[in-house]
Amino acid sequence: MNKYITLLSAAVLLLAGCINESVKKVEILDEYAGAKTKVTMAADPIPAEGGTLVATVSSEVPFEVSLAKTATWLTAAKSSDQITFTATANPSAEKRWTSVVLVDPDTHFAITSIDVVQAGTAKVMKKFSVSTDAISVRADQTESLFSVTAEVPWTATSDNADFVLTPASGNANANISVSFPVNTVPEQKVVHITVATTAEDVMTPSYTITITQAAGKEASSAVKPAPGTVLAEWEFDTPQMEALRAGGWESNPDIAAEDAPGNVGGIYVPSNVSGNGRIEYYNGSDKSSVSTTKQKRRIGTRGEPCVYCCWVDDYFTWTAVPDAPLAAGTKFQINFVLRPNNAGVMKYWKCEFLDGEAWKELETVELSFNSNGAGTAEDPKQINCFIVRTATLTADTPYAQFRFTATPNAQCGDGTPAAKISSSHVLRFAGKWSDAGESDKYLQVPENPKIVVVE
Repeated sequence: MNKYITLLSAAVLLLAGCINESVKKVEILDEYAGAKTKVTMAADPIPAEGGTLVATVSSEVPFEVSLAKTATWLTAAKSSDQITFTATANPSAEKRWTSVVLVDPDTHFAITSIDVVQAGTAKVMKKFSVSTDAISVRADQTESLFSVTAEVPWTATSDNADFVLTPASGNANANISVSFPVNTVPEQKVVHITVATTAEDVMTPSYTITITQAAGKEASSAVKPAPGTVLAEWEFDTPQMEALRAGGWESNPDIAAEDAPGNVGGIYVPSNVSGNGRIEYYNGSDKSSVSTTKQKRRIGTRGEPCVYCCWVDDYFTWTAVPDAPLAAGTKFQINFVLRPNNAGVMKYWKCEFLDGEAWKELETVELSFNSNGAGTAEDPKQINCFIVRTATLTADTPYAQFRFTATPNAQCGDGTPAAKISSSHVLRFAGKWSDAGESDKYLQVPENPKIVVVE
């Protein structure tokens, strides 16, 4: 019978995918143009690390091997009645496969097809990570925190016995407190914390966190910088997003520690223009049982740091650490802008500055949000609050620091109390917005935030 006539009257498939369990082989039998073709090969897939698979072909008609162009990981070599398939290593945890077609070289019609499968490479990995790899603390600071996310047992060790870890081991997520003494020597201390697991089913079995404690300075070394000296300056703008993330401000909402009191992990926004400065945000209470979503910090799409779920007793600090302590009589000023993204943000923020070892109070900051506004320059919803506060030291102080604490439970929209903590309570440190559109240019900020010496 002429095979072309048979093809036109429809070639029939007799049998496909029969498995011979006794020898763990796959046998495929097809009929094409009245001629039979049988393919036999191993049932097991090609190993994930790469290897070969040999298929034996018994065919009453000539054939060629056709591979899909997308199967770049597989090659086929035909010799007599055998096809040797060779696969490169599979980097994925998932198996991969391709269909290989045996074709009639005269008509290019398919005689039969077979599936070649390669196993995935990895087992399911368990979570194991830490919240940061670097923490910087002041010379007079005696405690810091970081968090561990884990589904495996782990231990934490310090290469300096004065830096005590609590807890030092666990088998689940944990907040680790690091306690240490004040640094009284004129050199900084650098300590390495190692968090490790012996589990084999994790991507990274060991992490190192470097804690740098600033050098201690004697009171006699205090200086009074010249007026106009910028102690620290930040730029909040789209091109600066990566620099602003350097302190880890974009925290991980999957870590429960974000709802814990304090600044877990020591995350901050570093001064990215000049000086040694940082902005830090502290939870005033445990929010894990009351917040509708995880408290989190983000760098906005236009480079502006923001905080979600702000609440009463939360506070943030602006700190500038000069090369030497500031002498009594130094007068310095902070200039920056806050903007609530919605009506639920706390309205009143008590302002203080550090004077020696005591906090001194300055004028309270009052935020506003126009709930009924049209969202235009003429009738805005979001309102920039330009904050200028000036402090004069009465004692030598190691650094210039301002603290702003949310006080009464009053919303910035209308002053009424908020019913609960919500992710809609978003506080933004407003910035330049160099890529702002015409509709929101009025929200741009003309100058960088900074801490500068006045006299």
